[in-house]
Amino acid sequence: MRRLLQNALQFGEFLKSRIFAVGVLFAGLACFVFMLSQRTNAVYIRDGDIVALRFTINDEPEDILSEYGIMTMAYDSVDFTGFSGRVGEISITRAFPVLLTVDDTTNKYMKTDGSVSSLLAESGIALGEHDTINFPLSHSLQENDHIVIQRVDYVTRTEEEVIPFEVEYHQTSLLRNGKQHILTSGREGLKKYVYVQRTVDGMVYEEQLEEETLVKKPQTQEVLQGATGVPVSPLDFGYTIRNGVPTHYESVIKNATATGYTARAGAGTASGRRAGVGYVAVNPEVIPYGTKLYITSPDNKFVYGYAVAADTGTGLMEGIVDVDLFYSTYYESCLNGLRTVNIYILE
Repeated sequence: MRRLLQNALQFGEFLKSRIFAVGVLFAGLACFVFMLSQRTNAVYIRDGDIVALRFTINDEPEDILSEYGIMTMAYDSVDFTGFSGRVGEISITRAFPVLLTVDDTTNKYMKTDGSVSSLLAESGIALGEHDTINFPLSHSLQENDHIVIQRVDYVTRTEEEVIPFEVEYHQTSLLRNGKQHILTSGREGLKKYVYVQRTVDGMVYEEQLEEETLVKKPQTQEVLQGATGVPVSPLDFGYTIRNGVPTHYESVIKNATATGYTARAGAGTASGRRAGVGYVAVNPEVIPYGTKLYITSPDNKFVYGYAVAADTGTGLMEGIVDVDLFYSTYYESCLNGLRTVNIYILE
């Protein structure tokens, strides 16, 4: 009994000893380590080209990254496989900036992947038929890509041009020197031009003439201008005229009575010729058709000039008038009135 009591006292002293305390501590630590090891997982963290193996008792990727001081931004992509057999993987894809310029506006996008086409779709931007872009739509986005879209359009522009009329002066001895009369009023013409402009972002870069149309042709203004001694007829038989008189002629009818007439364009004459300035009406029994003449007033202030006997009329056949002078306009025929002329028969 006494021995048993001594053993109990010795065991109590042992329990109070430092060795016992250390032993209990190690036992507890071993137990904790065992329990911790049962909850610890291995995780591979891939951040770009860097791969690190870490151990954790956390189950959420945000907690695991925070545990090791790994920061992610709002647009970064974090993929976690979960744990299988106490091993897992976290992949971090860092977002990179991409610039997109269109419609005079530049926007910055943070992307982790995608193509130019997907970026446009995401941004709600449609390409027009003629728009240009500096990257293929299939191009995979990369850091600091700057995509530029130019809006190209073709615009039609119409321009009108007023064409001024020309003025033709016809000198005639029917009017006094310096006096003028408008035979035909001039009229401005109109020309239309259609241009096609190539615009880039609203600015014209080139322009081409697409169509040119004469809308209205200008009408020449014809002015009769008085000039003493200038012949009316455009005919020229080549005779020498000296002091207003041919130097050679067969005969002359002096102080003859001359009137003036006109006719529609293309009208015929009694001789079969077409009516025109220089072809005059006569009495063919006095002056045969085809006779070449030179007609002027006795004072040579009025000159009809060279003429051909080509037509006739009642007054001529009745001897009331000696010669009827053809004019291109009714006004000129009225100006002629009743005149006294000398008729030189050339041949």
